Amino acid sequence: MGIVIFAWWMVAVRYRRAIFVLAVLGLAAVVVVGTLSPTEPTGLILGMFAAMVVLLVVLVLVVRVARRAVPTGLEVTGGAFRSPRPTFFLGLALPHLCAIAVFVLAGSWTARHEHAANPGWLLMVALIAAPIVLYLPGLWRGVGVILTPHGIRSDGYFGTLTIPWDALADVQPLQPADARGEVRLTYNHPELLRRTGLLPPRDRIYFEGTDRDLIVDAVAHYAAHPAARSTIGSHTGYEDLQQLHADATPARRRAPEPIPSRSKIAGWFLLAAFASVVAVRPPSALTGSRMMIGLVGLLCFLGAAADLHTRSTTRKRTST
Repeated sequence: MGIVIFAWWMVAVRYRRAIFVLAVLGLAAVVVVGTLSPTEPTGLILGMFAAMVVLLVVLVLVVRVARRAVPTGLEVTGGAFRSPRPTFFLGLALPHLCAIAVFVLAGSWTARHEHAANPGWLLMVALIAAPIVLYLPGLWRGVGVILTPHGIRSDGYFGTLTIPWDALADVQPLQPADARGEVRLTYNHPELLRRTGLLPPRDRIYFEGTDRDLIVDAVAHYAAHPAARSTIGSHTGYEDLQQLHADATPARRRAPEPIPSRSKIAGWFLLAAFASVVAVRPPSALTGSRMMIGLVGLLCFLGAAADLHTRSTTRKRTST
């Protein structure tokens, strides 16, 4: 089941921009219809909340399947090596948009019929909507790296970092074993770097869906061997890089994957139970604060379930 969901997800991210725009327009239409409704739009609010829950569950499944999947290599195109961009920001954006729409609709209907907007509601909507500004650039263009004969272009979460090969040190640092989707860098000439956007970190590059060690080997190899840079973007150069990576892999030491503790998992479940009790305590009423507490409880439950799944699967692998 998880594999099927992940396959559909990979198709969806190809059209992530269109899906994001359609989701914004569709939810905006629902908010307008609900606001103009003569009766309280409880059904629409509950429907969007249910959609948010389903999308969060799908996101957890996709992330778990992606972690078990074998990462892909680099794409040879346009005279460069490019990492694929199966961004998971779409999975974050869709339930986030549903949450924003839920709070907007709940408050806008009340404001329309009471002819006054609650300042607390406006502040709540602003706080919930603000984070989307931070990850929207990553969703729109994806997160990944492009290796060219001239250097590295890293499209990160908040901006772009351009790194000429001459800026890098000949010897690159060892990589943390638990750092997924990023490579640490060190420089001899950091003044050659160019950064755009919200000042992305210059000591690392980010990517998704690619074997991290392949990027590590590529950066280290081309930083130390200027003559090999001219082969970047060619199929022959990529075959050489894959052979270099295959030779380096057996000698690479790996730290064991961290296992979530029982106390951490129990803490997540206790927080989820407490938030759920507070959200549904009598007298029951569909208010913004109760929905927020219920959302917190849902996120705590999903975190507990994810850690429990990681613990069980990791222990099975280490015991065999």
